[in-house]
Amino acid sequence: MSTLGVEVEEYTEVPAGLADALAPLVADLIPMLRGRIPDGPAAALGRLGAPDAKPDVFDLKVGRLVTAHGESAALSRLRSLGDPVSERFLGALELTLDALDVTIPYAVEAAVPGPDATPRFFGFGMIGAPSAETVMAVRLLDQLRPGLSALIVALVEELAGHEALVPLLGPPPELTGEEELAAAHGAAHLALAVAVAAPVLRRAGAPLVAGTSAAVVGVALGAVSALLSESPMPSAYAAALLEKRRAEYVLPVSASGSAEVRGHRFTLAERSVPGEADFSGNGLAVVVPGGVAVRTGLGEGQVPVSARILQGAPDEVELDWWDEVVEISWRAERGDATLSGSGSWQLRTPPWPGDFRVRVHAVGRDGEERERYEIMLWQAPPGPDIVHKRGDRLGYIVRGEPVPDIEAPPEAAYRWIRESVLGDAATVTVVKDASPAGVLRAFGADPAEPESARELAEAFDLDPWVVVLPVKGGVLAVEFNGFQGSYRPVLEPLSREGRTASLFWNVNAVTRLSFAANGNVLASAELGYADEVADPEVNRALAGLDFGSYRDRLEKGILAVERYTGYRLRREDLDRMVEEDVAYRILPHLPELYPEARDPDGSRTYPGRGPLGVDTDRLAFVPEQTLRELAWRAASAVVEHAGVAGDPVIAAVLTQRRLSPEGEIAARRSQLQAHREHAWLWQALHNATNPDPLAAAIGSLSAARYAAGPRGEDLLEYARQVARES
Repeated sequence: MSTLGVEVEEYTEVPAGLADALAPLVADLIPMLRGRIPDGPAAALGRLGAPDAKPDVFDLKVGRLVTAHGESAALSRLRSLGDPVSERFLGALELTLDALDVTIPYAVEAAVPGPDATPRFFGFGMIGAPSAETVMAVRLLDQLRPGLSALIVALVEELAGHEALVPLLGPPPELTGEEELAAAHGAAHLALAVAVAAPVLRRAGAPLVAGTSAAVVGVALGAVSALLSESPMPSAYAAALLEKRRAEYVLPVSASGSAEVRGHRFTLAERSVPGEADFSGNGLAVVVPGGVAVRTGLGEGQVPVSARILQGAPDEVELDWWDEVVEISWRAERGDATLSGSGSWQLRTPPWPGDFRVRVHAVGRDGEERERYEIMLWQAPPGPDIVHKRGDRLGYIVRGEPVPDIEAPPEAAYRWIRESVLGDAATVTVVKDASPAGVLRAFGADPAEPESARELAEAFDLDPWVVVLPVKGGVLAVEFNGFQGSYRPVLEPLSREGRTASLFWNVNAVTRLSFAANGNVLASAELGYADEVADPEVNRALAGLDFGSYRDRLEKGILAVERYTGYRLRREDLDRMVEEDVAYRILPHLPELYPEARDPDGSRTYPGRGPLGVDTDRLAFVPEQTLRELAWRAASAVVEHAGVAGDPVIAAVLTQRRLSPEGEIAARRSQLQAHREHAWLWQALHNATNPDPLAAAIGSLSAARYAAGPRGEDLLEYARQVARES
């Protein structure tokens, strides 16, 4: 917005006596205006000066209040409140202000030039998205009468401390709740600001703006926002806020983040903890003035910390993950302890004083794996320190005890994997005595079509791809965030190239460890859930690996792959893969077709779900030939709806009721992003080929439900009728 060829006066200070002259009028208006202001948004205003509020910084000097962006302080403050808030206040006050009969004091008439000070002819323009009515009014006011909003801001600040008005701004003594006090605080000060803005703007009388309710409310909101952000809360507010926080603090509480380490320690404390701490008692945690200090292996920096604040003592002591576990008693002086340097996650202990038990868990302090901590805290009477577990070298050293020989388990050699490029999700497959070309073909990739692994990773289009590397004794295949190597249709051809093992994992802690040989998958299951395996080589690979323990489970899986294939995964090999930047797109195999699980009486083992709802269960008693016809009827409906019945490959599939080699390639390709137009169609055809008739019917009907268009409902109704008549 701009003003063309207009020179108008700017206000540089509050004229002497102006605030005193306005005080009686403002005192008369405050009670009436205060009653029109809604409590909800008034409470939001009232909290601007609360300890947790983080207002923007403004220059509140009397005179020209202008932000770094060229806006007046009133406008910038108004905008920071948000359009819904300002419009809510305008809606509440508009009718009252329109009907308000204000006698303008002489001092205001003398200090503020009237309408004649604004030129009759002016031009302006607005650029940007539509704004609230109050924002537009204040923006226009600032263009037509620069400095006028600054004068109002300064007057509001001065009058807030006026001896005649201070009694009117405090909350009534009977209010004790946080919401009530905040609302009363905000409403009283907004009433003050409106009572100041109304006579000043009516005197100014600028065309289009001054004196209108939108301008009055907008400038008043900007002024009160600036004032309350710098003003103390009512004296009763701190106690009310604490009472509210205590009422709202619901146990249990869990959080994860990081703590700042300085001088080999971090703290959980109510205030800063200067000086040294003596950890020689248990080697890990000690009570210090104001909180608890934890001894770290790291000297300076950040360590991951998870925290759980419980209603009572946990049922058991968790030792599996941890090297050291110590429990101590701590008396909170006031509560609200936080972790040192915890930043935005700001875990807080209960906001009340009392005795607590604090259990501290630590792993990685010796530097051989990632250092991390967990803190549990619950209210309990004081008790002695308990060392539940001691197991790292640092603990023995700090306690002044002889350091025993601590032998790392064999899987510890793979702890680097979590900090590598494979840390979050991957599949590592090793094929013994194989060639890279043979491995690629088994994956469904073309050895003659290499691409940039970096570009494929950056595309993130979910299409599968693999990197292969010849290593001593075989081939290493890695899928970064992929999983094809965990599938039976891939493991079987891979194991014809040579003995094969793979491990898949992802960020959701889902895993799959697989072993295959001579075209057969010998075992494939979540870590720790494999059934008894007849193959002695698989049993030797798994011997002594406790997958029931959650510590180093991924590392144990990689060790099992090593034992089975003879290849030890090395960080240097992953570095070579990244350096060479060569990958191959995978044409994914079709999903395995499983039979529908049935109980001995022929009913479905997992009832109640399927394309026909509960009627799906009735299909278990339909004759097999009828089920076959249903499956291919569903597949045909999808083909006809897609308008591809004339395609010779698809026509051949429908005629022969099986996937031809060309049909299988087309079906596999439909799983790729660039060919997903007929993905549901090929799902219907593929499911129809399931050797189990019941699974074929359910799978094809499920696909047709989404891909047969208007015919889908007719098809499902026909299938329901068949099921009910069986």
